[in-house]
Amino acid sequence: MSSRRTLVELLASGLTERSLLSAAVPEAVWESALTDHPGLTGRQAARLIAAEGAAVRKGEITEHFVSEGREGVLRSGEIEGEPVDHLLLATYDAQGRLTGLKSFLNRMYAFTLVRDQVRRSLPDLPVEVWNVPELSPDTGEFHAKPSHDYSPSLRFHSPVLRRSVSPEPMSRKLLGHASSVYGDRQWSDLALNRGDQRMALFAGDIKGRPIEIAAVLRFDTDGLADIKACSRPWAASLAVYSRIKARVGDELGPAYFWDEQPDYTSYR
Repeated sequence: MSSRRTLVELLASGLTERSLLSAAVPEAVWESALTDHPGLTGRQAARLIAAEGAAVRKGEITEHFVSEGREGVLRSGEIEGEPVDHLLLATYDAQGRLTGLKSFLNRMYAFTLVRDQVRRSLPDLPVEVWNVPELSPDTGEFHAKPSHDYSPSLRFHSPVLRRSVSPEPMSRKLLGHASSVYGDRQWSDLALNRGDQRMALFAGDIKGRPIEIAAVLRFDTDGLADIKACSRPWAASLAVYSRIKARVGDELGPAYFWDEQPDYTSYR
């Protein structure tokens, strides 16, 4: 029988496969930050999310949003000295039982360190879970973002870069390149709002490779002022990182990337 436990309560006691499954309905949907492989069982996917949470050390909750039937939590921590954010989105039924949980990470090299650590800790998972699919070449197409949507002080914490980009117009330019890479966005209304902040979720598509991005947005009187984004799954996030680096790496400079992080084609 499932027990009613919130994300905050689950995180306080440490995410485990057992605690997640005991708080959920049997048909709960588990969506790992690391893979969207369709062959995973629910138990395997829950185990992956628990392992992702355990890999983020010294995690502290920095943002918490609640609405009826939904909860969003952003944790900030580190892995092997690299800072990383872990965002979790949960849905609940009328009895407060988990019906779904999505996991997202950011900062590409830290994301990769989590993947490598989890892969070592769960050797029994199907090898296909870690496959990196072939992608069509980037066309370089660019869709500019209208300036009226953003505050002049806009700061963009990309889901894949090492540091945030600010202010306008560079942050808006980077947003334009990012959205050009992951295509038309399909937004979901999470109704997770608190004061001048909200938690948002959208799905994109990188040449047939799905990606989801969840973000904490902050608004000021001039518009959107701060975006802190996390993404899933890992392979699609790496595709964004590699294509952004190819497009604007020279303009941004090496401080936004990692020498240790191979590009997408290196995993093929």
